[in-house]
Amino acid sequence: MSILKQIPKQSLSDRVYMDLRTALMDGQFEPGDRLKISALSEELGVSLTPVREALFRLVSEQALTMKTATAIHVPVLDAEDLLQVKLIRLSLEGDAAAAAAAKAPPKLLRDLRALQDDFLDVVATDAKRASQLNRQFHFQLAEASGWDIVMHTIASMWAMIGPVLNEFHRTVPTRELSGEHRHEAVLAALEAKDPEAARQAIRHDIEWGDRIIDWLSKRQVAE
Repeated sequence: MSILKQIPKQSLSDRVYMDLRTALMDGQFEPGDRLKISALSEELGVSLTPVREALFRLVSEQALTMKTATAIHVPVLDAEDLLQVKLIRLSLEGDAAAAAAAKAPPKLLRDLRALQDDFLDVVATDAKRASQLNRQFHFQLAEASGWDIVMHTIASMWAMIGPVLNEFHRTVPTRELSGEHRHEAVLAALEAKDPEAARQAIRHDIEWGDRIIDWLSKRQVAE
């Protein structure tokens, strides 16, 4: 008798969904890429059904677009799209950071400090890795709030912007760090268990995204 239980179809669909969403967040797809169900099924080693279900779920969250049942693409966002995502992130990530700061267990501080140190080590040489570490910092901070519904929405926002963020960091020269990095203020607020300072610090970090909005606006005009 087997000691292993069969994986329910829904569980497999959830796993594929999480893998694809993470790939979007980490910029592993390009804006405008077409995602083919058969190709993804082969790459992931699963049947067509969980891939199809995962893709349709991402379409419903606007992380992907679908013109027909077989034409599913990574969205090509414009500056207005990024502005709307930024406004949502300012509110949700700001509130989540405040909630996290009210708790701020020592392990959270250690984990975030390690991510920040790794980020500073690679930011000048590996923009893609730096972008992934930056996302992990934001996610661990938000997850520490314990707000699962808010976290799901935050993840959806990052899935939408992941491809364009990767394109920006690949196209534009490595960003210059002037003075203390914004995450340092977040860490200081957590250490002080100061919710309002944490809220303002992460909001200030998110507002750096205005540079990406400006870059996209200029590219749209040029086109």
